[in-house]
Amino acid sequence: MATAALTFPIFDPQTRANPQAVYHAMRRAAPIYRALGPHSGNVFWFFTEYDDVQAVLKDPRFIKDGYNRLPEPFRTRFYGDNQNPAFAAINRHMLELDPPDHTRVRSLVHKAFTPRTIQALQPRIVEITHSLLDAMAAEPECDLISAFAYVLPITVIAEMLGVGAENREKFREWTRLVVIQSPSYEASQLAAMEFIQFINEQIDERQRAPKDDILSELVYAEEAGDKLNRVELLSMVFLLLVAGHETTVNLIANGTLALMQHPDQMQMLQANPQLIHSAVEEMLRYNGPVETPTLRFVAEPTEYKGHRFETGDILLPSLLAANRDPKVFPNPDTFDITRSPNPHIAFGFGIHYCLGAPLARMEATIALDALVKRYPNIRLNVPEQALVWNDSLLIHGMQRLPVRLW
Repeated sequence: MATAALTFPIFDPQTRANPQAVYHAMRRAAPIYRALGPHSGNVFWFFTEYDDVQAVLKDPRFIKDGYNRLPEPFRTRFYGDNQNPAFAAINRHMLELDPPDHTRVRSLVHKAFTPRTIQALQPRIVEITHSLLDAMAAEPECDLISAFAYVLPITVIAEMLGVGAENREKFREWTRLVVIQSPSYEASQLAAMEFIQFINEQIDERQRAPKDDILSELVYAEEAGDKLNRVELLSMVFLLLVAGHETTVNLIANGTLALMQHPDQMQMLQANPQLIHSAVEEMLRYNGPVETPTLRFVAEPTEYKGHRFETGDILLPSLLAANRDPKVFPNPDTFDITRSPNPHIAFGFGIHYCLGAPLARMEATIALDALVKRYPNIRLNVPEQALVWNDSLLIHGMQRLPVRLW
């Protein structure tokens, strides 16, 4: 295959700070690129063109539930002889399921995320936002992530689930160890087990005495006599905690960084606050919070555009790359808060499109609008090259964002 001799350092940790440079080179030379995982030896296929990314995301030949649908020996090669029970218990959520299981679970969970439910959260999101901005005024310097971008969405999703914001540091640690970055397999396993124990206790409480929260709604959600079982509940709560805050954390942080990198756009937004909605959409396109979706697998040999995918191959359609495809976005590397149209796919595409996208958009719009009004002179407080990005092909975000507010 012509792409076999090409090498792109997509797995290198240093690439996380600027994956777009690699994706641009990949798109020009090999828009469908075959690579071997640096540790596992698994075959990964990267897709960097917008049309291909959309095609892969909606193609039913490419599956999500590899544990139950991959034939042997491919399932064992990827998951091991026995999938760890803790990880199995938190990986039966919507993003890891195919129809009809995905259809069933999404229909049950959707009841807790109606437009009316999301809209009712607006006053509380405004209240939390301004409270955090008030607290930040005490010092001219801060880490915007730990002081603001993280606290807002984790407080909102914790309150929605009824688990209490006092547990937010636990949630952050569990998320980081299981999803983003962990020093060891054992640390990830322990974090998953601690999370399961905590949520099991919360579910038991709701079964004894329901509350006015989403967790109770999930416990008692029913559709044509069908309900979520215990494993599905555990995995859905894990997904909601992770996706319900991590996406918004990085949308707010990456978006603020983009504004600080482009002072002309910051000034335009401050002079025209009505542009906040299109500004958030451009932030999602320009440097979105998710690099690639969760894994898709090839269940049986498949041909696509002259490439042959073998059983067990892993597909990684890059959302970041698709959103900089010059065939779809004129001047794709230009950050333009007035960009229209802006058909980005930062929240995915197809049946696995992010259920929490309306909530993330609302939180980011409120947060960023208030931030640039309260602190119009906000600026980066370290050299840009000193920023440390998460070592993850899934979550695209920084570990810290040191800023000077005034």
